[in-house]
This record gives sequence, C-alpha cells and structure tokens, in this order.
Amino acid sequence: MTNEKNQIRGNCQCCGKQQAVKNGTMAKHGYTVEHGWFNGVCSGERFAPIQISRIQTDKIIADISAEIPELLAKAEQVVIGKLLPAVVVTGRYNQKVTIPYAEATTYDQRHARDQMVWELRNRASAGKTFIETMANIANEYHGKPLTEVGKKVAPTPIFRGEKKSRNNLIYTCTHVTGARVYYTFGNGIKTLNGWISSTSWRKMESV
Repeated sequence: MTNEKNQIRGNCQCCGKQQAVKNGTMAKHGYTVEHGWFNGVCSGERFAPIQISRIQTDKIIADISAEIPELLAKAEQVVIGKLLPAVVVTGRYNQKVTIPYAEATTYDQRHARDQMVWELRNRASAGKTFIETMANIANEYHGKPLTEVGKKVAPTPIFRGEKKSRNNLIYTCTHVTGARVYYTFGNGIKTLNGWISSTSWRKMESV
C-alpha cells in the first residue's frame, strides 16, 4: 500500500524530466530548454509517463527529426542569397529600430543574414541534442517501474515572539530573514541580541 506521504514519480514524455504522476498522467510542471525548444509550461501533463508509454516521445522525436533538415536547408538558402530576412534590427542599446531589409545598410544586411543563419543552424543543433537526449531517456526508462519517493515536508514556520530555551537562557524570536532567526535572550538581568540559523532554532527546546 502506498504511503500517503510518498509520491509516485515518472519521466515526462515531452521533456524527459522526472515529475510527479497523478491519476496515471504527469502532474503539471514547467521547464526551460535553450534555443527555443519547448520553453515554458510542459504539455506532458496530458500524457502517461515514459515508463508506461513512449508514443508521444517518439512522435516528438519524429517531428523534430523532420524539421532539422528544413532548418539547415533554409540556412543554406540564406547563405546563397535565395532567402533573405524580412527586416533588420539596427541601432545601439535602447535606440534599436526595426526597418525593412531593403532599406538597411549593406553592413546591417550582412549582419542580419549572418544572424539568421546562426539561429537556424543553432536551432537544428539544439534539436539534434534534444532528440538524442529524449531517445536515451525513453530507451532507459520505458517499461521500467515508476519511482516512489518521500514527499518533502515543509519546515515548521517560525513566528515572531516564539520562545526557545538553551543553557538556562530564554531566546525570543524578534523576526526571521531568509534562513536567519533574529532573537533577544537573557537571564533576567541582561538582555542581548543575536541570530541563529532556522535549522538550529528548530532544534532548540520550545518554551
């Protein structure tokens, strides 16, 4: 029987990352991959994990594999002058403007073509890396059991005015900043100020 404090996890068919599985499909999650491939919220939540099915993964691999030659072909068309950018971004820093390609200087036109070629080839290269990664993940995890892991339990909140005791001294929390707990402490005669890590604070005896 699954412990309610544990979580079932599997690998997403769309991004490959291990995430929680809820009701047979991936839980909502987001991810970022450079060069424009699958940025933002992942659509993998609609699908079963790779451990159960790799249909969507194989479809993504096929789609990107078909797009890569098209990207490289476009890059070559730019190189030989048969495909040109529609516009050119020119200017410096916050004074950049977008103008039609035909109205740009020769220098800016060449720069725009070089940038377009770089972007097309770079996207193709990123696509190759992505499909290799996804294929490796699918081959490794498909048909394997899902993983059960313990859920991370949120630490007990620390409140202003909370008191702790150590070495016959009473520590009173004044405020919390990040992982630091600031406090006053004393023995009834003299009061001092200090701070301690939130982890150490929780280990002290409550008053």
